[in-house]
Amino acid sequence: MISDFFYSIYLIIKSRVFMISVFFLFLLGVLAYRLFDLQIVNKDYYSKSYKLQAEKTIYTAGTRGQILDAKGNVLAYNKLTYTVTFEDVIESSNDKNKTLNEISYNAINIIEKHGDSISVDFPIVIDRDGNYQFSVTSDTVKMTFLINIYGSKDKVLKNNLMEASAAEVYQYLCDEKFEIDRKKYDEDTCFKIAKLRYNVYLNSYQKYVPVTIAKNVSNDTMVAIYENEGIIPGVTINRSTTRVYNYSEYFAPIIGYTGTISYEQMESMNEGLAEDDESRYISSDVVGKAGIEAAMEETLRGQRGVEKIFTDNTGNRLSTVSKTDSKPGNNVVLTIDLNLQKATYDLLEKKIAGILVSQIVNYDVDKDNEEEKDNHPIGIKEVYFQLINNNVVSLSELSKKRSANEERMYNKYKTAIKNAKATVKSIMDDDTSYEDLSKEKQDYIEYIYEELKNDNIVIKSAIKTDDKTYKKWADRKMSFKEYLKYAITNEWVNMAELHDNSGFTSTDETYEEIKNYVDKMINKNSAFGKRVMYYRIYDGTVSGSEVCMLLYDQKVLEMDETAYNNLLTYDKYKTYVFITNQIKKLAITPAQIALDPCSGSVVVTDPNNGNVLALVTYPSYDNNMLSGTVDPEYWSKLIEDKSDPLYNRSTQGLTAPGSTFKMVSAMAGLEENVLSGPFDTIKTKGIFEEITPSPKCWIYNSGHATHGTINVEEALAYSCNYFFYQVGYDLGTNSKGKYDSDKGLKKIKKYADVLGLTSYSGVEITESEPNFSTQSAVHSAIGQGSHSYAPVQLSRYVSTIANGGKNYKLTLVDKITDVDSKVVSDKKAELTNKVELSDSTWEAVHSGMRQVVTKGTVKTIFKDMKIDVAGKSGTAEESSKRNAHGLFVAYAPYNKPKISVVTVIPFSNSSGASAELTRDVIKYYFGEINLKDVDKSEVSANSERTND
Repeated sequence: MISDFFYSIYLIIKSRVFMISVFFLFLLGVLAYRLFDLQIVNKDYYSKSYKLQAEKTIYTAGTRGQILDAKGNVLAYNKLTYTVTFEDVIESSNDKNKTLNEISYNAINIIEKHGDSISVDFPIVIDRDGNYQFSVTSDTVKMTFLINIYGSKDKVLKNNLMEASAAEVYQYLCDEKFEIDRKKYDEDTCFKIAKLRYNVYLNSYQKYVPVTIAKNVSNDTMVAIYENEGIIPGVTINRSTTRVYNYSEYFAPIIGYTGTISYEQMESMNEGLAEDDESRYISSDVVGKAGIEAAMEETLRGQRGVEKIFTDNTGNRLSTVSKTDSKPGNNVVLTIDLNLQKATYDLLEKKIAGILVSQIVNYDVDKDNEEEKDNHPIGIKEVYFQLINNNVVSLSELSKKRSANEERMYNKYKTAIKNAKATVKSIMDDDTSYEDLSKEKQDYIEYIYEELKNDNIVIKSAIKTDDKTYKKWADRKMSFKEYLKYAITNEWVNMAELHDNSGFTSTDETYEEIKNYVDKMINKNSAFGKRVMYYRIYDGTVSGSEVCMLLYDQKVLEMDETAYNNLLTYDKYKTYVFITNQIKKLAITPAQIALDPCSGSVVVTDPNNGNVLALVTYPSYDNNMLSGTVDPEYWSKLIEDKSDPLYNRSTQGLTAPGSTFKMVSAMAGLEENVLSGPFDTIKTKGIFEEITPSPKCWIYNSGHATHGTINVEEALAYSCNYFFYQVGYDLGTNSKGKYDSDKGLKKIKKYADVLGLTSYSGVEITESEPNFSTQSAVHSAIGQGSHSYAPVQLSRYVSTIANGGKNYKLTLVDKITDVDSKVVSDKKAELTNKVELSDSTWEAVHSGMRQVVTKGTVKTIFKDMKIDVAGKSGTAEESSKRNAHGLFVAYAPYNKPKISVVTVIPFSNSSGASAELTRDVIKYYFGEINLKDVDKSEVSANSERTND
């Protein structure tokens, strides 16, 4: 029984243990399942979380270093601003273009509604006549632009897209690439959308790098962007800096400007850098584009800050992976002295204005039939026309009719264009030979023919220049009509540009289409309108008074009722006095008139170390308008300006040195023993008859026979051409008495080389290559031949003479400092060589230059100077139809030089004005006059004429 009982208990326990075991096994199974399930869920969660995260790199530009003058005055700095940026955050879909276009449209509206403007670079611009034009300046840049648009170089070349017009490329961008609805948006808006889309598209391969589309925006724009973020995804506000330039008119050609890096620049600057190198440039970087900004880019740019973060799909930051702070760039301290630069620029402008006024005459000058002579005056009607031609007053503004005069001018202009169109039509309908047409009609035809070639209607590359009929046209011995019809039959005309279909058209039908094309072209071509107005001014239909009144009507000048009423008398003499007085007051500048002379340059250097103290070129421009992003309207104005303000004449303006070269020839003659010593003399004559044609000395042309028997010092003092003709001839003459020009040139060049004249000057900014003459040792010895040097190169040469033979490369940079103004490095000009000449040669050259000032060609100009000066005048003729260039080079004080000065005023007709300006610059430097004296000085139209 007991055994049965225990057995029963055993069975119960056993069954319960089993059940408990099963239960626990069940619990363990559930737990395992739940754990496994949780793991799957978590795994899936983290997988989803990973997919929603994106690593994003945020770049922060290093603050660009400042640029300062030699005394610490800030010339370029950074101003904190806010920008609007645009990043493509739209997923790919069939509607992506439509969405991005709408975002662009909304962003444009918001920005412009609050007084700001879109600011992006784009290689296509709209000109004054509403035509699309390429703004790129080289085929390489244009090719890159087209590759960006069409996808590959092969496609560009295969489809001959380099020949496509800007309008065709723009149409492709709008209609095919970006699918901009040109029915929905007006043309101006379409153009802005295309500009934005193109820039955003360029960044598509650099994800998370936004494009700046508006700069220095107002608080109102900032608020509006934030309030409307729902309709402008990807558009946001960022802190940034804008480059600001002080004293821009004086320093723009030296400092240059910054801008968003171009594709070509980025490729070049990143060459040799690894893909993960943080110093690599990216498409949003702002870099130096010209001048010191470009030359010292690596010094100024600073180090970019890089932050890598994780964001969710809405752009919210989740975590920071790594961060490197940006570092500011270093400062560049120039050798230039602000006040000297300013004084020299103002003195130069006033001197040019005075020469210009002295050249303007109150009568007509027939330039086409003008005889060859020393002086070429400017007829007053040419001045009136230049106010229109150089866009000082605007023909397109006439339609506003803000005054009775403007309305009258508008009506005259419309009538003149209507009559010109009728004239052109009659010419194109007529078989009259070109040579039998009036000058005005010939001028119209020349312009139209050039435009047909520029528009690729007449295919320049297809013309067979050896064709007999073409040669007849080239000589202008046939009618325009006959020539164009011949061009059509010979397939020199681009039918595709004229026809909407590919069907056959006859020669006459095609010619009619050309006529229609010309008619439309005239309607929208302001350049043709200016040409028409030229003739209406000259025939008296439009008076000078009416043109001058536009200066007030269009607010070029502040209204002066007395002056305006004087102009209303239509008195020709009063109008002549009015415009010349405006030039004297610089209310209208020589640059605006853009007639000879309208430009000049001055370089002031310390000959003891190669430091450039002033580097002045006139005219100049406002580099603030080009900073960051080029203002298209201002850029167009600069490009069209006839005075070419973007051209740095001090470093790029090559001219023959004229008689300023004679120190080289003097050294060559003395050191090569052509002259036995400083007191060796030559009996000069008026005409040098050893070569044919026989050149004359300037004194012979002035009515005097010769300079007599003179030595080298006197030859420099009086700038005797005959003396140096003989030196050049003798240098090329061998022991047998045979003249070899190349031999003479080689000997002269040896001394030009060691003096630094044939080398680049060494300045950090762009300069033209100097050219030593390859023509006639006789002519080259007086600075003619094919010599051409920039003023900065003449400065290096004169400085080497001034200091007794130490040939320094010139420099514009004094030192580099850090953000705390501590010196990082001193920039010392390189001493390239020491000119080894006999003491007697040095003494002769220095004494001769001193005598130029004391008893030679400019003695009256320098007679009252407190500082002893040595110098040399020079003139150089470029064209028999224009006045000669005037040059003067100098150093002071004579016994212990502290500065050298080079002044070049193209087409000034005499070196006298250049000598006067050089004198005044030296006076300023040594304290004889100050900035107030410069400001108060009046424009003088009475510069002394010198002969050399």
